[in-house]
Formats: sequence, C-alpha cells, structure tokens
Amino acid sequence: MAKVRKERLKSSKIVNFPNQAPKQNYFSTLMSTPEGRKLRKQWSTKPRKNAGRPKGVPDGHTSKTIKPLREKVKKEAIMATEIMAEKFDIQDEYSKEALQTAIEVMRLDGETRERLAAARLVLDFTKSKPATKSDVTIGKAEDFLASLLVQEEEQNESEAITDTKATP
Repeated sequence: MAKVRKERLKSSKIVNFPNQAPKQNYFSTLMSTPEGRKLRKQWSTKPRKNAGRPKGVPDGHTSKTIKPLREKVKKEAIMATEIMAEKFDIQDEYSKEALQTAIEVMRLDGETRERLAAARLVLDFTKSKPATKSDVTIGKAEDFLASLLVQEEEQNESEAITDTKATP
C-alpha cells in the first residue's frame, strides 16, 4: 500500500498591495474612446521633423561636428593622392579621384566594413599582389624530376661499365 503524501502549503496566487495604485497606461486609456483613437491616429501619421541622424553621418557625430573633420580629411587625402600618383605613376584622373575618395573614407570615422574596403582598394592601387607559391613549387618539382633522371642515367652508365668489365 502506497503512502499518501501530504500536500505542501502554497502561497496564494493573488497578491494585493493596498497602498499601490493600479497601473494605467496612458495610451490604453486613450484608445478606449473614439476621440482618443482619432488623436492617436493623428500622432502616429504625422510627419517627423529631423527624425534621427542625417544620412552619411557616423555614430557619435552630428552634421555640424563631422563637417570640419571631413574638410580636414579631404585636404589630407588630396596631398596623399598627389604623393601616391607621383610614386606609383598613376596618370588617369579617374583613378586619382577614386584613390582620393578611398583615402577619405579610410581616414574618416565610420563603419569598420567600409573603412576596410577602402583600405583594400588603396592597397590594390599602390601595392602589387605577392607571387603565388605554385610557381616556386612547380620549379622545384621540375628540378627534382630532372635530378632523378640524371641519377638514373648515371646509374645505368655505371652498370653498363661494370657489365663490360665483367664479361671479358
């Protein structure tokens, strides 16, 4: 025969706090009347003035604070582009303009992804890609095979010499 367990005491589900007023959400009480619903609809469809940060302005800046930084970076980019054009012999004006823009994006605050893409573009303009390893390994493999052939020929010649000495 199984023992019947005595149920443990549980707290009541309803907790009353007499000194606390019930919560009243302003918008839920507003939506309870037709006038309130009309007013809420007007508020939600009203066009916003200066909604958010202007486009193209990075986090932590306003359009006023970013403008002098952009002018400073633009001057630096022009100087850097002139130096790079002389050093790496860039003649095309469109290439110079693209390089200048990439330098501006790279030096200005903004998204990391954009700055990395600009840095990669600047490196593509200025530095050549490293040589692939396959060229080196193919050369080594060919040299190795040639040395094996030379060793085999020498071995065949030495065997032929020993055979001629042993037969007389």
